[in-house]
Amino acid sequence: MKKIIILVAALLGLVTAATAQEAGSLLDINADTRTAAMGEITAAAEGSAFSVFNNVAAAPLSAKKFQIGAFYSPWASGLTKELDGKNMLMGAGAYFTLAERHSIQVGFRYLQTPGSTGIDANGNPTKDTFSPKDMTIDLGYGIKIIDNLSVGVAGHFVSSSLGADVKGSAFAFDLGVQYRLAFSEKAGLDLGFKAANIGSKLAYVEGEGSALPAKAVLGAMFTAQPSDAHSIKVGVDAGYKFMGLTGFVAGVGAEYMAFNTVAARVGYHMDSKAKMNYATVGLGVRVIDMIQIDGTYYLGSDAMKNTFRVGLSVRF
Repeated sequence: MKKIIILVAALLGLVTAATAQEAGSLLDINADTRTAAMGEITAAAEGSAFSVFNNVAAAPLSAKKFQIGAFYSPWASGLTKELDGKNMLMGAGAYFTLAERHSIQVGFRYLQTPGSTGIDANGNPTKDTFSPKDMTIDLGYGIKIIDNLSVGVAGHFVSSSLGADVKGSAFAFDLGVQYRLAFSEKAGLDLGFKAANIGSKLAYVEGEGSALPAKAVLGAMFTAQPSDAHSIKVGVDAGYKFMGLTGFVAGVGAEYMAFNTVAARVGYHMDSKAKMNYATVGLGVRVIDMIQIDGTYYLGSDAMKNTFRVGLSVRF
């Protein structure tokens, strides 16, 4: 009976802030603070500590052999303004390169929402309280086939809990491809494709369960370095969610970096069915081309109002 009580509460929307109205939606949250500030464009993003989430094929093309990073955000703050607390989103990722061609990638993500009071089937409050939690454990492998082409595959274990006795899990995988086209020594274009979040359904009780937010996304990222002191990136993603809340998703963004040290970013993200349309802005600081600190702020969406995120990464 306790399972039914908690599940009814969830279905009535008390965990909306955590699930964003979609099963396994933690899979769909961008873990990379840098690309989050650029409209959440990830399909053609360069290799980073978060490639296992962005595009698993990107890491083998990176000139860096090892990267590790972490992020934190009081996620979707606009959905928790009536609650006694904030969402807590955090995670980490890393990759290391073997024999110049192979990339092993790992990561995890964790999302917890404020505690809520349970209700019974008639809508009456109960003495039970619960704090929904979602987590993913992620593992990926990428390989450089030729100097400018790589492919990869990633697996994700999803664990979700609405309360002590109401839990569910699912498995998903991603496929990625990335191609790098060099126009000159200081200009180039990265093209990426990923099929993401393809897997089993997430069910809390016996039954069919809910589909994960599977999608296919194409992306392009143009990079230019007009001088040693300045560089720019301009990118776009366009895709379609074919499971869960089906519909078109897209993003566009840009980054300007001065002296390979300070970066300013801006972007816009659109998710037609989930109604998660918002602008993003961000800043980044890079120290001796090794340590990078990034921040992103979200604008224009009721759900994302007053939401920020910070990230830290180290690369060698």
